[in-house]
Amino acid sequence: MRELPKIIQLRNFLAVIRYGSIRTASQALFQTQPAITRSIQELERILGVTLIARGPQGMVLTEMGRLFEPKANMILNDLERAVQELDQMNELSQGSVIFGCSHLPAFSILPAIINRFQQDNPSLHMTIIEGQLSELITSLRRGRLDFFIGMESPEISLSDFFVDFSIKTEFCIIARKGHLLANSHSLSQLQGAKWYFPNARTGYYKDLESFIFPNGKGAKDIIIYGDSMSIGEELVLTEDYLFVGPKAMLEISYIKNSIARIPLQEALPDASYMMLYRQQQNVNPLIRKLMDKIHAACGEFIEKNQY
Repeated sequence: MRELPKIIQLRNFLAVIRYGSIRTASQALFQTQPAITRSIQELERILGVTLIARGPQGMVLTEMGRLFEPKANMILNDLERAVQELDQMNELSQGSVIFGCSHLPAFSILPAIINRFQQDNPSLHMTIIEGQLSELITSLRRGRLDFFIGMESPEISLSDFFVDFSIKTEFCIIARKGHLLANSHSLSQLQGAKWYFPNARTGYYKDLESFIFPNGKGAKDIIIYGDSMSIGEELVLTEDYLFVGPKAMLEISYIKNSIARIPLQEALPDASYMMLYRQQQNVNPLIRKLMDKIHAACGEFIEKNQY
């Protein structure tokens, strides 16, 4: 491979042209005149042409120099822009991201993604707030959250948000394997069961409660509301509570051998998962990169475990 010019040689060459003399260029660059001279001579040797010559008014470009000068400028400008972009990304990687998510992404998709992302960006301060959209919408609107990934709430207006994606997913009633009601085929057979529901004042889970209890909750029905999946998991696995969740939860590796779908003849309403952020928000490249990775992984996971 042919020998290529060095960056300092290009910089010195352009400085001599800009200042009109080696003496002035050496002063501007804090180098000696012999060093600048040697640098220009070495550049000309590498290129095999004469670039500058001494004229009545100082150093001037030769014909070859006039051809080469814009190319040298372009090379240095492109390199400077590349360095600036890297500096900006480095500064962003030392920033912070705060986002909200509901239960399925928190327990299935996000752990591996955020672990790899944190390793790639060790100075990034990442905060994750778990909850339903109805609980987090105010924080999202006020800019306290950078974005949200989770279940849609149709009654909440999203006119001031961008929705990155919306994917429908099948829901089912989940019990521990071996539960006395695990082989039930009708909602009527679940009367008097114990339930754990996310603490959502509106949205899918609120409507789902009406679907499961069309005549209202019975005297023997027990419902505990909460946003803690760890508590919900313990209630399902050790206290025989039932839980309503996406069918995709049955494929979560650490729990799939302990839970089962109750094979009801009634089909529960589908729900949609989405990612959204404020329209007035300027999403920086690093947060955008994280959102894109979550988007891709969420779509693959849900579609893989659909129907």
